[in-house]
Amino acid sequence: MSSSSDLKALFRDSKNSGMSHQSVDLLVQNLDGQTALGCVGAQIDDLNTDDLTLLVVIMDNSGSMSGVRDDVIDAFNQMTRALSDSKARDSILMSAWVFDNQPQLLFGYTPIDNVKDLTPAQYQPDGATALYDAVLDGFTGLVAYGQDLRNNGIRTRSIVVVVSDGADNVSKHTAAAVNTVARDLIAQEFYTLAFLGLGDPNAFRQIANSMGFDQILTIKNTASEIRNALNMISGSVIRTSMGQIKPGNNNFFNP
Repeated sequence: MSSSSDLKALFRDSKNSGMSHQSVDLLVQNLDGQTALGCVGAQIDDLNTDDLTLLVVIMDNSGSMSGVRDDVIDAFNQMTRALSDSKARDSILMSAWVFDNQPQLLFGYTPIDNVKDLTPAQYQPDGATALYDAVLDGFTGLVAYGQDLRNNGIRTRSIVVVVSDGADNVSKHTAAAVNTVARDLIAQEFYTLAFLGLGDPNAFRQIANSMGFDQILTIKNTASEIRNALNMISGSVIRTSMGQIKPGNNNFFNP
């Protein structure tokens, strides 16, 4: 399902789950060629379960991340391999975005076994920080694809993980717009919104709170802490998919 009219119908359907008119309008207005691709994933007939965890990872690719480029690539790949090696692998679909001056979709919702390693060609830090645009793009794809699954009788849990080392400085959208959608998602009680900030704890708690994210972890911008944090995230995704962590309980980073 990828035509504009089909996608708009999915957003209208999402109101039955608790999305407000304001949030739906924001998501529909955000549709373009790239965000429409972010709404696409594995075909329902190819899925082997009726209970899925959707994971979208949204990673900062701005110039300030250049010093930890190789570390981020390595940690990301370790995370996806841990998910693929887990007992929950058949129930996890993953999508990924990176952002600098603008967001870029790396891949739509893909069975975790089929997710390829992140490469240096795909992750080349440069430019500014379109954080709000990237998060809203990630929300757009997640709401549409998840609604399509639910319309077809598939239960979903949905996890958004944002990784950033700086404040937004170039987005078209605002933190308030992101916050509007985030509040509606959290209220549905099957979404987890997790923010990993690399740097000053106070600054990143403020950034996360402004966007409506309620699961927040701050770390130092070092190889070991990045690796440990993404390893923790993989474990929490696995436990969420197995029902051991309940969305909305504020324990994604403290399972």
